Amino acid sequence: MQVNSPPLSLPSGHGRPAPPEEILDRALVAGLLLELTLQGQPLPASPECRRRHLKARLAYSLATQLAGRISLDRFRTLIRRLEQWFPYYYPLLPLPPPEAESSPSPGRAGCLSVSAPRLPNLARPDLLQDWLQTAAGDILPSRPQGKFRSQGLQEFLQRSRGRWFRLKDLARFFHIDRKTAWEYVQKLQNAGLLVHNRGRSAAARYRLADDFLKIRLTALQARVVQALTGWSHALVETTIGWLTASAGEPFWEEPWPWSLPAGRRPELLDSLQTAGLLVVMGQSGRQRLLRLHQQWLQPRKGPDSSGPASH
Repeated sequence: MQVNSPPLSLPSGHGRPAPPEEILDRALVAGLLLELTLQGQPLPASPECRRRHLKARLAYSLATQLAGRISLDRFRTLIRRLEQWFPYYYPLLPLPPPEAESSPSPGRAGCLSVSAPRLPNLARPDLLQDWLQTAAGDILPSRPQGKFRSQGLQEFLQRSRGRWFRLKDLARFFHIDRKTAWEYVQKLQNAGLLVHNRGRSAAARYRLADDFLKIRLTALQARVVQALTGWSHALVETTIGWLTASAGEPFWEEPWPWSLPAGRRPELLDSLQTAGLLVVMGQSGRQRLLRLHQQWLQPRKGPDSSGPASH
């Protein structure tokens, strides 16, 4: 690996042996950081955005990998040590090439994609697959030559990433007419797999029901509206969109949300924290690492189905 900066002292401090617990923590942080870089995903072109992107992804990886397995105090210690060790490990990483830099929309900060990843997947593939294996038999055609089959439906819904899609998108994907597509959508809606946005004609949209998403979206939206009584409708909608975009992943408070004057950001975030919508997972200087409260996330399957209560 190529070193791009002068050698730094060891994270534990040069000349003194590190306690066993710190050695274990350091190995955990370094291993997860290396794993993230080896995934080869494009990174923001801006050097500062790249650093913040990797640090945010690492914090999220720590949260998801250790959820329910360590105490909150232990997790906060890891986040603090991440701040200490990151400058040491970052110059040593074999970083993938940056993504093509695009011009941000007016008023948007250049690092927006770091704090709120571009359309992350809201769907839970495990829950969707379980439903298709157990409940789809009476809805989908059983003919081997049928176009609308379980595997194809799973692929389409995973591609939709838990977000709204149009009837014609479904018809085009399965090469069926709109009337047939509408009949299947109605069956899937009645079975509880899909929900409708109540729009008419060209405004009609469908998405996976909340039970198949990473977040309890409908309840979350209602809570945001309640928590931000007195704020403008546009700001409430922006907040809902941003919280939804996080898909339950941690994000840095700046530049969130981009349309809000910086002087009012603390007031908004305090309102969301008081309402039980956000929790603070860590801090870097004046920047706080935030995440949706656990109550708005769908519980996991298996032995940890109770969710990361400690975070």
